[in-house]
Amino acid sequence: MKTSTTQKILFLLLLTALTVVTLTACNSLWLKRSQRLTAVQSPVNTQIVSSAFGQVEVPLHPQRVVALDGSGILGSLLALGIKPVGYAPCRDCIGEDALSELVADVPVIGDIGQPSLEKILSLKPDLILAHKWQSQSYPLLSSIAPTVAINPSDEADFKKELKFLAQILHRSEQAEEIIAKYNDRIQKFREELGANLENKTVSILHLYGSRMTAYGPSATTYGQVMNDAGLQFIQAYKDLKNGYLDNISSETLPEWDADFLFLVIVYKEHKDLMSLQFLEQPIWSTLKAVQNKQVYAVDWASAGGPIGANRIIDDLYQYFADTSVQDSKTKPR
Repeated sequence: MKTSTTQKILFLLLLTALTVVTLTACNSLWLKRSQRLTAVQSPVNTQIVSSAFGQVEVPLHPQRVVALDGSGILGSLLALGIKPVGYAPCRDCIGEDALSELVADVPVIGDIGQPSLEKILSLKPDLILAHKWQSQSYPLLSSIAPTVAINPSDEADFKKELKFLAQILHRSEQAEEIIAKYNDRIQKFREELGANLENKTVSILHLYGSRMTAYGPSATTYGQVMNDAGLQFIQAYKDLKNGYLDNISSETLPEWDADFLFLVIVYKEHKDLMSLQFLEQPIWSTLKAVQNKQVYAVDWASAGGPIGANRIIDDLYQYFADTSVQDSKTKPR
């Protein structure tokens, strides 16, 4: 009897010990699993950014950025040392390949006017950077990742755009260094060539085929660079309403004449400048810039961001260092 009782007590003690061990092990496993789940599900630190479509909550330190652009936004990112996981250039535009070597290993996610949502989704971005005019895609883009649309006023001023992006990406110090180097180059240009250009005027016409438009100096990167360089725009630019004039007629071309006339070619299909009809009109040959062979065709429509701005400075040195230009029918660079 005593033996039987002793055996029961030993059995109960053993069972209790096993239960404690089992519960401890289970609790340990549950705790580890709980800790893993917490690590996976913990919220990402975010910041609130004011964009063209209101305030957007974006990651504090984005790691996978998509740029719906191939010039200004892309150029700013690259200048800040950030390579996007995907970008959307203007495939029909002249000059869009200026940055191609720097993003040779970056997937193209379609054209800037019609980016592929499927490709963007496959890249798993945590931040999408876009233009305000891409508003039609904004709801779908926002469902993929936080999407920041840049205000047009910031796009026109490459320095403001650079600072805006740098603030989001915590690269403000780098942005200030980039702008300081740009300002140094501008100062050097003015010191070297300013005296020769002091009384010279410039005019820039944007060409969409034979359709000519004009943008105010503050509306484009090339206008901003020329302003910074101290170049004098003709009176017609001061008279622009809303900083823009569409479809300049050939009859009014003399109003846009200047000592130096720049033709900004936009699309690749119009790269052959000689195919443009307005060049055949008699009024073209009456322009002072044409007669003095001071007409230049340039690819500045896609020259955005600090990289594009510095490329424009390089071009200005080329065009103004020697004012005896070979031929008014200069082909696009």
